[in-house]
Amino acid sequence: METKIRKIGNSSGIILPKSLIDKYDLSEVIIEDHSDGIIIKPAKKSLFQAKMEEARKNKTAIYIEMERQAAQSEVNAFYEEETKNWSLKRR
Repeated sequence: METKIRKIGNSSGIILPKSLIDKYDLSEVIIEDHSDGIIIKPAKKSLFQAKMEEARKNKTAIYIEMERQAAQSEVNAFYEEETKNWSLKRR
């Protein structure tokens, strides 16, 4: 694949096709300098980033589960007790 180098402020850059960005799920990349050229590859995601992406994808199911749990009287009683204990500790 060929692309042009473009001026971006005081630097230069390349524009990657959307198809490659989608295919490799790119948001950050690593650029490696080798004797015969450069390699651009996806940056590894931290566990936190991976879990946040999973949560974003599943947020509807997560909210439904949260609402279900919030409707349970024993869950509400637990949090009410925790709130009382927390406010007593702050005094």
